[in-house]
Amino acid sequence: MFKKLRNNMMLFNMLTVSLVMLAAFTVIYLVTYSNIERENQQRLKSVSAMFFVPNHTPPAGVTNGDLEPPTASERFSVDYGVSFVLFVKDGRLENVNSQLDFEYSVYREAFEKAGAADRGKITLADREWLFAVAPAPPPKGENLNRLPGDMQYNRIVFLDITNGTRILRTLMLTLTSVGVGVLLALFWLSYRFALRAVKPIEESYNKQKRFIADASHELRTPLAIIGANVDAIESNGEESVDSQKEWFEYIHAALNRTGRLLDDLLYLAKSDGPKNEDNLPFDLSMVCDRVCASMEAVLYDNGVSMETDIEKDVIAVADSEKISQVFYILLDNASKYTPPGGKILFTLTRTNDRAVAGVTNSGDGIGVEDLPKVFDRFYRTDASRSTETGGFGLGLSIAKAIVDRSGGVITAESRGGLTTFTVKLKLG
Repeated sequence: MFKKLRNNMMLFNMLTVSLVMLAAFTVIYLVTYSNIERENQQRLKSVSAMFFVPNHTPPAGVTNGDLEPPTASERFSVDYGVSFVLFVKDGRLENVNSQLDFEYSVYREAFEKAGAADRGKITLADREWLFAVAPAPPPKGENLNRLPGDMQYNRIVFLDITNGTRILRTLMLTLTSVGVGVLLALFWLSYRFALRAVKPIEESYNKQKRFIADASHELRTPLAIIGANVDAIESNGEESVDSQKEWFEYIHAALNRTGRLLDDLLYLAKSDGPKNEDNLPFDLSMVCDRVCASMEAVLYDNGVSMETDIEKDVIAVADSEKISQVFYILLDNASKYTPPGGKILFTLTRTNDRAVAGVTNSGDGIGVEDLPKVFDRFYRTDASRSTETGGFGLGLSIAKAIVDRSGGVITAESRGGLTTFTVKLKLG
């Protein structure tokens, strides 16, 4: 599923950028082509309007024609880039005016390739040429009024457009190379982006699946206990209620456990929504003293001692009842994982603009691979996720949810057999 999602994201990115890039490159090429073509046509038009006089002597047997002598404005203009002009009479090549030292056969080939077209493009002598046909004045001594038609004398103007064609080919090659390079880079970037984009979704999905599986497992246990005890009661239907009180107590205990689990799940579900905690200033020092005092008996029964170092008159901004629950969770968690004879240290200090509370306990500590996961729902450091400690693995998740909704930060660290949970809250 996630592989398909990743591939779809990559495909979407590639198609989107490819279409944009194709459109941009097409516009660039068409604009360049249009500019070069317009410039060539303008040059050809300007030259076609001029009068060119033959100055290239054809081979023996070819008549040159007795044309008018040229004026200064009629001479061949190098500025226009015109390479040669063919003078035609009655459909036959008469004279040539050329900047190039071509053999006469080359001009004859140009004349034949031009054919009867008024304008067009040809390839000649490994170069590209643009040509146009324009009327030419008759030779000296001929009366224009007696000619059969205005187009009896023509000139074919040839313009070398090889450089412009090369520019377009180079541009096409450049755009293609850049396009391929961009697509390769885009593929790599899209792949990396898709991996990073899908990873949190996949992690969230896996956490949700694990959460549902663990919640189902935790709910199944008390339900199984209830079912077993109901079966026991039914199998002894003739016995009195008092004689089966033990089974009812087991049922009540399972129901209470189920109720606590549902309450925890409900709070965690609410914690994923908008923040609506009643964050007000309160005496955090007093709350810490009260929580520690209430936990002393439990710790004593477990053979665990506790030391406190609580700074007085520390005012924090949060929901006091919820923060009390956080400290109960942390102390209860510490008592479960502190061996008999171990110690727990509870501290509260004021640092800059934060109230910092810490719960440190001795013991085996938390493994490096487990430390980032201690606040995950239903997570226990033991691989079997046993319920020997009597909890669901939701306590630290609830503590983190409360602190987060209070605008604070909770962290965990473990080193040298000491595990410390630190809570930072805003000062009031």
